[in-house]
Amino acid sequence: MPLRTMPSVSSLRSLKDPLPGQVAVSKFYNSGHVQVCVALLIGANFLTNIVEKEIDPHGDLYVDVFGAFGLFYNVCFTIELIINLYAHWWKDFWASGWNVFDVVVVTIGVVNMIQLPLPPAFGMLRMMRAFRVFRLFKRVRSLNKIIVTIVHAIPGVSNAFLILFIVMSIYAILAVEFFYQVGSDCKQPGGDTRFRSARGYCFGQEFFGTFTKSLFTFFQVLTGESWSEAVARPAIWAFYDEPMKAVGGGLFFVSYILVSSFVLTNVVVAVLLDKMIDPETAATADARVPDDGEDGDDVTAKPSADGEEVVNVKQQNNAPSAEDLELTMLSVTSKVEELMGVSERMNTEMGSFRDEVSSMQTQLSAILQKVPLGAPVVASTDDDCRI
Repeated sequence: MPLRTMPSVSSLRSLKDPLPGQVAVSKFYNSGHVQVCVALLIGANFLTNIVEKEIDPHGDLYVDVFGAFGLFYNVCFTIELIINLYAHWWKDFWASGWNVFDVVVVTIGVVNMIQLPLPPAFGMLRMMRAFRVFRLFKRVRSLNKIIVTIVHAIPGVSNAFLILFIVMSIYAILAVEFFYQVGSDCKQPGGDTRFRSARGYCFGQEFFGTFTKSLFTFFQVLTGESWSEAVARPAIWAFYDEPMKAVGGGLFFVSYILVSSFVLTNVVVAVLLDKMIDPETAATADARVPDDGEDGDDVTAKPSADGEEVVNVKQQNNAPSAEDLELTMLSVTSKVEELMGVSERMNTEMGSFRDEVSSMQTQLSAILQKVPLGAPVVASTDDDCRI
């Protein structure tokens, strides 16, 4: 796997007044080998959590073993965070959303490690260990590009979800009117027990009793989970004696499936695919997750001042920094000066060429003046031409 061995120029350029050894620490931390090691450590921590919940789900069998693993990971992640903080001190570090996330996760791990006396409600903080795997997103290049694409697709996807929610709400309101009374006598003596649910409630009351119940029912229908047997067929067969209502009920659910599952859900997918193949979005993703010039690089160090650029607040608007503009202006100025020098040299050479042409014209005129007009030309035997 190709590795990035040096940080980018922008990363080093951001260190205007570096601390003692900060440049060397930045090169070390942003090197490909270090970033791969951190990524492997994060993956190992996630795998340890999986094994722990598999063989000791309640945390009472191998307390010492997994406690030692937890201590090791907490110490390693704390050291890595300190190195990252020193390498990108101070503003550049906090400008990164990923670094803020790292601080929160590592802080929670340290709090759990030293067992500070916290209120019982804070005991749930221990579950944040599982979210450490999210830190892989800023080190695995392919994951970074997907995250950037999803972020850019949020506006379009939000609009598609809003339309889907409106459609679901319309059907939910109509279903409350149509099916609220289905099986309403299921608990009465002599009532129709066929419309009693597995939880003992009457079908209409449980599935379509209120707007929220009906909305959740249509979300179940949208996912395709047992919608025909559990939802549609009882609602249709409740009107067995009224064929027109039964047909209308069937068309009601079929039309919802066609609109929501086959049309609107695919619209969401289409928006995501459009953003993934959009050249501007792809260029932005590549800019935020730069390549190291070699194909097949999956795990790389982020060549920005904070070690990554995916969720960097400064770069989400794609606006160039003042330093980048200054470098661009210097480059343009240098090119202009070079072209002006070339132009001056060309003007000098053209002047010399014009002088030579003028001298040749003068000599030619002097020769022509010495030649008598109308003199015959006689060819000699040795093929010389004389006047």
